[in-house]
Amino acid sequence: MTLFWHCVKNHTDRALALFEVKVHKSWSSDGLETIKEQSQKRLKEKGWDDVRPALSVTVRAWIMKGMLESSLKDGPQAGVHFLKRAIELLEWGRSVWKNVADKDRGTIFQDTFLRSVRTLHLNMYMDAYTTDPGLNSKFPIEHLKEDAEDLLREMSTAKSLGKGEVDPGFASSFCIYPAGTAHAMIGFYHTQIARYSDDLLACISFAKGAKAYMRAAEAYPEDDEYRAWYLSRAMTCMRNARVPIGDFNKVAIDLRKTVPKMMKIWAASALQHSGRDDKIQANLRIADDLMKLVAKGELTLEDPVFS
Repeated sequence: MTLFWHCVKNHTDRALALFEVKVHKSWSSDGLETIKEQSQKRLKEKGWDDVRPALSVTVRAWIMKGMLESSLKDGPQAGVHFLKRAIELLEWGRSVWKNVADKDRGTIFQDTFLRSVRTLHLNMYMDAYTTDPGLNSKFPIEHLKEDAEDLLREMSTAKSLGKGEVDPGFASSFCIYPAGTAHAMIGFYHTQIARYSDDLLACISFAKGAKAYMRAAEAYPEDDEYRAWYLSRAMTCMRNARVPIGDFNKVAIDLRKTVPKMMKIWAASALQHSGRDDKIQANLRIADDLMKLVAKGELTLEDPVFS
């Protein structure tokens, strides 16, 4: 717990966090089963005004601790552990207190809060997998796909946000973007499976990956860098799947429309610094070269992509 608190740079925030833990008697280091038992006992004895803030501080501390330790100490493995604990506690509370109003049990049990934590967990799990990739990874890639599909199922069955009830930013943050992340994780899963498969199965997996990345791209506005990035990832999968040139070029056309809009906002970003633009332009150049050969009559739109 020491690292967690020393990582809080702002002394006022650190003091406030320590104060909240002490005042609300949260469960900063207890196991899940202990928390489940004690929270129900405290609820009977002291009511929601006591338990609600204690659970809230506990969950939020785990999330922050996971994010801080994952970047400063043990890598994404630590983040996966703490975020998974938070998800398990939230899902348990939502089940046990499903008939309790949010104003009593707390906002941490709302759909949108859990969805945000699950989205963070997906990203961190993917990062953890990349530290130990392969079919025998300590972080099985199948779990990433299953969690992504669970998130999409939850969102498809969740109560829809009525028109006029929320602003577009809220809807994007808690409904649209989580779906985009989930589809992207499924795309990542298929590309990893392809790398460890024979030629035929690899082509099938890359084709599935392309489809998932296309679904992910559709979730983002035209000026968002992830729209362009996932379109490019889809094109990379399509190249490996050797899809028809015509299908490949259709995605290239969409990507060309997106890139100028993206650059107005996302000319500089972490993704850009990791090679985003070079990879996008490489795919666009391949599409250009293929279409020149089609124009010359040396290839047709039905011929498979090659690079």
